[in-house]
Amino acid sequence: MLRLLIGVLLLPLSGSLLWVSAKTLAGVAVHSSTAAPFAAGLGIAFALWAIHRWLIFDPIGPVAWAARGARWSYVLGHELTHAMAAWATGGSVYAISVGEKEGHVDLSHSNTFVALAPYCVPFYALAVALGYRILLWARPDSGGEALFLFLLGGSLGAHLLFTWDSLTQIRQPDLDAAGGVLFSVALIAIANALMLMLLLKGLFPESVPLLANLREAGGHVKSFWSMAWLGAKPALSAVKKRALAW
Repeated sequence: MLRLLIGVLLLPLSGSLLWVSAKTLAGVAVHSSTAAPFAAGLGIAFALWAIHRWLIFDPIGPVAWAARGARWSYVLGHELTHAMAAWATGGSVYAISVGEKEGHVDLSHSNTFVALAPYCVPFYALAVALGYRILLWARPDSGGEALFLFLLGGSLGAHLLFTWDSLTQIRQPDLDAAGGVLFSVALIAIANALMLMLLLKGLFPESVPLLANLREAGGHVKSFWSMAWLGAKPALSAVKKRALAW
């Protein structure tokens, strides 16, 4: 019950951060010339998802095979993120199974962080960043920044889209294990919004006024609760008067 209440209280913050992070992403994509490869990768990921979702219905063609491979890859990354989160908190991983539509990982223990990590941590985007860092360490003059940004945008877009699909198409037991659907969705939204803004700030620091964006999100939350209080105040006064009359 406590986590349900916390989830309700976090909803305005999660909605505000999602709105501000979406505006930040759009602003970077439109106004930053250096972000063109990143925006292209992100746009292609969204375009392929939309084409497969609404235009391509062939269950056995090459597009369908690619979609199945993408889903399998997502499930693999999902379960590996569970495993890494468990390792990071001192747990043990006994077995991992991966399929096209679902997977499972046997852990010694779980908690909110372990249960929700795959929905908040972009596994393949981190893999792209790590791979590029290793490349620069091994060959400092190799370049490849445009390709890195393109792959990072594509992998981040895939994370956001597959996370949306997994949360909206199937009831996820991870959410119940973490403390309930409302509580979990609020935390996932907050984590992804902050992750996106921090990533954009790191990639394009001159184009992202991070502190101003956070203040804007805080202002939206303050306005929401101010209006909620003004709306609820007459009802609370009426209840108080009725209680005193008794």
